[in-house]
Amino acid sequence: MRPTFIVLCFAAMAVLTSCVSKKKFDELTQERDRLAQNLEETQRQIKTLQDEKDALTTEFNAEKAKLNGQIASLQTEVSSAKAEAARATAMVQEKDKTIAGLTGQIDEAFNSYESVGLTLEEVGDNIYLKTSNPVLFSSGSFRLSKEDNQVIDQLAAILKNNPNLEVVVEGHTDNVGVVQGASFRDNWDLSFQRADAVVRSLVKAGVAPAQLASAARGEYKPLVEEQKSADAKAQNRRVVFRISPKLNSLYEASKKN
Repeated sequence: MRPTFIVLCFAAMAVLTSCVSKKKFDELTQERDRLAQNLEETQRQIKTLQDEKDALTTEFNAEKAKLNGQIASLQTEVSSAKAEAARATAMVQEKDKTIAGLTGQIDEAFNSYESVGLTLEEVGDNIYLKTSNPVLFSSGSFRLSKEDNQVIDQLAAILKNNPNLEVVVEGHTDNVGVVQGASFRDNWDLSFQRADAVVRSLVKAGVAPAQLASAARGEYKPLVEEQKSADAKAQNRRVVFRISPKLNSLYEASKKN
């Protein structure tokens, strides 16, 4: 009886031990599976993050290369702009030098005539001949007076002695409209007729036609802005003489630059 009891005890212990080990095994198996699943998820996240990192790195490198290209292009543009500015400065200096020389030639040509009231005046980029007795016209007329012809003869003498000089005769009017039945259409036409009358008188006095040109200004370049008085209107009915030297040397200077 005793041996049988002992065998039964050992058998019971074996069964109990087997049951505990199976439960523990299952728990460990579940823990292993959970950890494996977590590991797989973590690896998946790591791969996703690595892919994002690679994409961002590629995008960054592309943007960096693009910006470096833009910087290089801007540096090239800046260098070109500096070089162009230097060339422009040199050109301006050369032109100023040439213009100064031409102005000196003009001054020399007219110095001897200052005693009779002919002077030069710079207005912007233009040089105008001023006369002590301006060439003025009656309202609606382009006829020249005896005094006007005296001024024209003085200018003709200068131009004949200086074939390098050219003159643009600019005709002007007051702001009074053209009367019906006049021989000209409007103030543009009247201002041209005045300039043309002077040009033809200069040619008649011996000036080469190639030295002369007519320009019409109409009423749009008044000497006196407020034209309320008869005197103001009279001052605007005029011609002026714009001196235009032959600028071959200036053109050659610009081509060199």
